[in-house]
Amino acid sequence: MGGTMRIGALVSTRAALAGATGNALVMGVAEVSTPLGWVLLPGLLGVSSRPRVAALVSAWAAVLLAASVVVPVVPGHRAEPWALGASVASLAAVPLLAWTRRRREERAVARVPAPRDVAVFAMPAGTERAALAVCRTPGEVAAAVPLRRGGLRVLVGVAHGATLARPEHTRALESTFHTESRRGGRSLPRIADALDRLVREVSPGGYLAATLVEVSGDGSVTLLRRGGPDVTVHDGDGTRPGGLPDAGPIGLAEVTTSVARAPAGARRLAITPPVDRSAHTAGSRRLPDEALRLSRPVDAVVALTRRPGGGRRTGPALVVDLPPERP
Repeated sequence: MGGTMRIGALVSTRAALAGATGNALVMGVAEVSTPLGWVLLPGLLGVSSRPRVAALVSAWAAVLLAASVVVPVVPGHRAEPWALGASVASLAAVPLLAWTRRRREERAVARVPAPRDVAVFAMPAGTERAALAVCRTPGEVAAAVPLRRGGLRVLVGVAHGATLARPEHTRALESTFHTESRRGGRSLPRIADALDRLVREVSPGGYLAATLVEVSGDGSVTLLRRGGPDVTVHDGDGTRPGGLPDAGPIGLAEVTTSVARAPAGARRLAITPPVDRSAHTAGSRRLPDEALRLSRPVDAVVALTRRPGGGRRTGPALVVDLPPERP
């Protein structure tokens, strides 16, 4: 992952351009000449895309609109000045709306100051906050997707296998997580299913050891462990393993529909990077407890990336604060 958290788009460039073209053909054949018919779908596709794609879709829709007026093989867009002006103004506004959406999402996932060898991102998690740390270690896969009303979905994992661990393939895994997380009705098992298909296509011999996290707007947490590290729970007094069931790595195990809730009494959850078992001393076991006692999630997640005895940091790591349990 690069220096900034990539914000996903709902619609790809190819799909947006194809949709704008198909809309123009349908409007022409159906003899629809109103500006709304020619502009509504390209506008929706553009707003759901990245700003550059939105500008491209708007420009292409304007070309199709002009062609329908200049070359009236079939009835096209109205040629009256008011109609052309309305369509041009609408198409010009699409890139601005797409840029506004992207900026809003970028503000939700904000990079915060951290040591040079780790990138840390802070974001809302329901009624509380979360922090994600990325250390650019080989095979590292990490993605966070803000949802409506403070919801959040996060992927934390490590790609295994020389092919799957390539940067272009780890980026593809993160992009797939972004896309699937934003689609309506997608549950964590269905997102894991999409990642499984990608892993088997790209690297049949590789696998992704990951834990998927979803925080709803009210702060409730759902987790799906697919070969990734267990969740560490901090209850205010100390830490303990979350005891999540492990459905097996993505790309190797069969897709499962089982998910788990945050353990009772948890005030903070942490998914820590894998630790070399040969270095699993008493000091290394104390590390999560000391880290999770820090007041801010961003400080805790930075501490979790440290390795016992020093050396290069290892990621990714995630810390999620939970609201107090209601009596």
